[in-house]
Amino acid sequence: MIFRLRELGFHFSIRLSFIIATLFLFTHQQAKSCDEPGEVHAVDIISVFLDFPYFNQYIRESLPVINYVRDPQVSQVHVKISRQRSGAGGENYVISFLGRQQFEGMNNEITYWAPASNTQDDTRRGLIERLKLGLAPYLANTGLNSLITVNISDSIMNMDRKPVEDPWKNWVFEIYGGANLYKEASQTKFNSRWGFYADKVSDEWKMRMRPYFNLNNSSYISEEDGERESHNYRHGFQGYMIRSLGQHWSAGLFLNMLASTFHNMKFNIEPTPGIEYSLYPYSEATEKAITFAYTMGAAQNYYLEETIFLKKQETLFKHALRIAVDFDQPWGALWGGIKGSHYFHDFDANRLEFYSGFNLRLIKGLSLSFRSDLDLTNDLLTIPAGEATLEELLLQERAQSTSYQIYTNVGISYRFGSEFSNVVNTRF
Repeated sequence: MIFRLRELGFHFSIRLSFIIATLFLFTHQQAKSCDEPGEVHAVDIISVFLDFPYFNQYIRESLPVINYVRDPQVSQVHVKISRQRSGAGGENYVISFLGRQQFEGMNNEITYWAPASNTQDDTRRGLIERLKLGLAPYLANTGLNSLITVNISDSIMNMDRKPVEDPWKNWVFEIYGGANLYKEASQTKFNSRWGFYADKVSDEWKMRMRPYFNLNNSSYISEEDGERESHNYRHGFQGYMIRSLGQHWSAGLFLNMLASTFHNMKFNIEPTPGIEYSLYPYSEATEKAITFAYTMGAAQNYYLEETIFLKKQETLFKHALRIAVDFDQPWGALWGGIKGSHYFHDFDANRLEFYSGFNLRLIKGLSLSFRSDLDLTNDLLTIPAGEATLEELLLQERAQSTSYQIYTNVGISYRFGSEFSNVVNTRF
C-alpha cells in the first residue's frame, strides 16, 4: 500500500513537472514571437481615414499596412489631401495628417509638387512616398517601430548647398490644342480650341499670359429650310501680374481681351488694377481663407452689331468689390462670397453676385452637400438690338437679356456597413 502511494506520487510529480514545463515553453515561445521582428499584430495596425477622392485604389494597394476606414470618427489618423493647380502648370498637393484617439495632437503637414511633365503614375508614386513619410511617426508609436527604416539618398547627403540656378526664372510654358468632328446625314459639327500658357509663380510674383482661340462650325439640313450653317468664335487673352505685399496683402494688374460672336464683341480690351486683403495669412489658404478684393478698370468695346443702347463702340469704366470665404477642414468644406459691381456712367448698370456651398459630415456616415449661385444682372450693355431668331435661341448663338440667373444643387448621402475598406478587387 505504501509502495502504491509512492508510485502514484511519483507519476503525479512527473505529470505536474511536464505541465509546468509545457506552460513555461509556451509562454516563452509567445514572448519570443512577440519580440521577433517581422511579426505584425492586429493591435499595431492603425486605422486611417483617407480624405481624398483620387488614386484611392492605388493607395490602398501600395500601403496595405494600415486599415482604411470609411468614417473619420473611428479613425486614428485623418489624412486630408487638397490639390491646387500650380502656376508652373503642375499640381501642388497639401497632405495634412491629423491625429485622433491616442494620437490626438500629433498633427503634421507635407507638401508635394507634381510638375506638368509628370505622368499620372509619376504623380501617384510621389504621393505614396509622402504618405509613407507622414504616417511614419504614428507607426513608430506601435509595435511596428522595429520594422520601420528611413533611407536618405546619398545624393542629398552629398549635395552642394549652393542655391539652384533656374535658367527659366520660374517661367513655365504650355501649348495646347484640340478638335472634334461629329457628322451624320442631316448635320455636321466641328469644334476646335487651341492656345498658349505662360506662367510664373514665386514668393513675390504670380504672373500669367494666356491667349486662347475657340472656333465652332455647324450645319443642319431640313426638308423645309434646306441647309442652315452656323459659324461662331470666341478668341481672347487673359493675363495678370500679382505682387505679394506680405502675408495679408497683394496687388495686381489684370488684362482681358475678347472677340466673340456670342457676346456681340468685335474686339474688347479691359485693363483692371486691384488690391486684395486676406484676413488669415496666405500660407493658411489651403485650409481657411477670408479675402476682400477691390478692382477698378476701363473697357474699350467695339461691337459686331449695334447694341440695344444704339452703340457701335464705347468706353466703359467700372469698379467691383468682392468678399470670399473658403474653409476646408476635417469636418468638410464651406465656401461662399458676394461680389458687387457697377459702371460709373450709370449706377443702375450694376451686377450683384452671390455664391455659397458646403459639404458637411453631419454624423457618422451621413453627409450633406449644397451649392447655390444667384446673379442679379443689370449690366448687359453689349446685347445686340433686335429680337433673336428661333435658330439663334436654339443654337445659343448670342447672349440674351435677363435680369437674374439662379443655380442650385442639394445632395445627401449615407454610407453604412463595414468600417474597413482595405480590400481592393479590380475584376471587370
